Amino acid sequence: MIDITKAVTVSIGRRGEHHYRNIEFDVSSLLEEKYPSASLNAIYKRPDGNAYPVITSYADGVLTWSPSATDTSIVGVGRLEIRVTYGEVVGKSIQILTIVEDALVDGIAEPPEPPAQEWLNQVLSALAELDINETYNLLNLIYSLLNNNYDLLNTTHGRLNDTYGLVNDNYAILNTTHSLLNDNYNLLNTTHGLIEDMRDTLYTRTGIILNHLHPIETATAPDMVSRRASITFTSINSGNNVVLGTVTYTFVTSLGSPTTNNVQVLIQGTLRNTVKKLAEAIRGIQDVANIAYGSGTSPNPASTAYWTSRVFSIGDATIPSGESLFILERAENATTPLPLTSTATSTINAFTRASYLRYVLSGNATGGGGINSVRGPLYTLLPIGSVVIGGQGGLLYPTAYDCHLVTLCRQSDTSEKELDLYISNDEVNFTRISRSTPIGADSSNAGLHIHIQMRQSRVPSGYGLYISMGSDGTSANAFCDLKFTYHLYPVALASDTNS
Repeated sequence: MIDITKAVTVSIGRRGEHHYRNIEFDVSSLLEEKYPSASLNAIYKRPDGNAYPVITSYADGVLTWSPSATDTSIVGVGRLEIRVTYGEVVGKSIQILTIVEDALVDGIAEPPEPPAQEWLNQVLSALAELDINETYNLLNLIYSLLNNNYDLLNTTHGRLNDTYGLVNDNYAILNTTHSLLNDNYNLLNTTHGLIEDMRDTLYTRTGIILNHLHPIETATAPDMVSRRASITFTSINSGNNVVLGTVTYTFVTSLGSPTTNNVQVLIQGTLRNTVKKLAEAIRGIQDVANIAYGSGTSPNPASTAYWTSRVFSIGDATIPSGESLFILERAENATTPLPLTSTATSTINAFTRASYLRYVLSGNATGGGGINSVRGPLYTLLPIGSVVIGGQGGLLYPTAYDCHLVTLCRQSDTSEKELDLYISNDEVNFTRISRSTPIGADSSNAGLHIHIQMRQSRVPSGYGLYISMGSDGTSANAFCDLKFTYHLYPVALASDTNS
């Protein structure tokens, strides 16, 4: 049951699902016992921006929406708003963030046989619903039956001693008793198995709860344990290359068979897509139609790289918007020089250690009290797909996360400042998840380390994180140096598939 008086994020299904889920909203606060249920309607805005009313049903203060294939056709973040329209009265609920997750496309001619895991999940789901009190009562009943059988055996023994003529009858009774004992034995084995399954379910659910209370991994961006660099491309021609560490990436119009420490990247239809493909080649993504790897190059042994088109910073250096690679060193505490060169038309910022992200308040403008100052551009904090379990030196599995702490390291002035957080999985559509968090201190000294606690919806796996800031200052050269700490939530410990 979803409380519409609070800001929430709801997963409404996977792409292409049709009336598979029923999502319930408590609308009693919206009706206020003053308006009829017929005055309710819901407006859904899909991730592609299309907004329209959706079909709902109402009963006992609960509005139920079953998303159709139209509602789940677009992957991404959307919004739902529930309204009351009664005469000239119009009331609206808080906007609810909705998420449609990706899924395989439809069109399979014959569905395969369901895997054994699905059967196992159904069995585990049934076992999870067992009432421990009922099991306890069942065990007491078994114990009573065993006592009764014991008494019956004693009675039978007495009858055998009393008369030999009743042997045949007693033999029949013994057969019946034997069957009852076998049934009881089987029931005890079944009960033992159920208790073991229940124990495993409790272990899993305990792990899930602990992960939500105390996430198993926390990271900070940026940090100084590994170096970072950038390269922004203006144009790429056939034959141009990029040298990153020991590997040379050459842009070609036709793939061949590269030698050791060489990779060929097929030039795409746009500069953006070519830069994205280079990032994939550095991370070792397998794409035989567009990338050819030589020996020892998949992935790059020294670095990972992620595409971004937004402004970002490496310490004091601000990298303007463009088709850029956000490059992160895999190793920690390394000091060996790491080459980064290119024959393409590009701008390179060499590998360095950066302890903070510098946001330049370029939206500031002259005017009394900052009346003309506005928010600055979006800065990339965490590129799309860059939040992975185990760090950049691991297997690069993206995961969900949330930003729970912002640290103000330094500021150029003591003006009032505010920070907004946005997420995106394509850098075309952005969704704001936190608005106007106050940032500031009464000093512009270095090493302030003012911590600001954050609360916002969990960011889905694969989404990038972006910031925008504004102030009441008037200098377009003013800046803030910030660090961001975030929790990671692995899929295996994010939800209970048996619940």
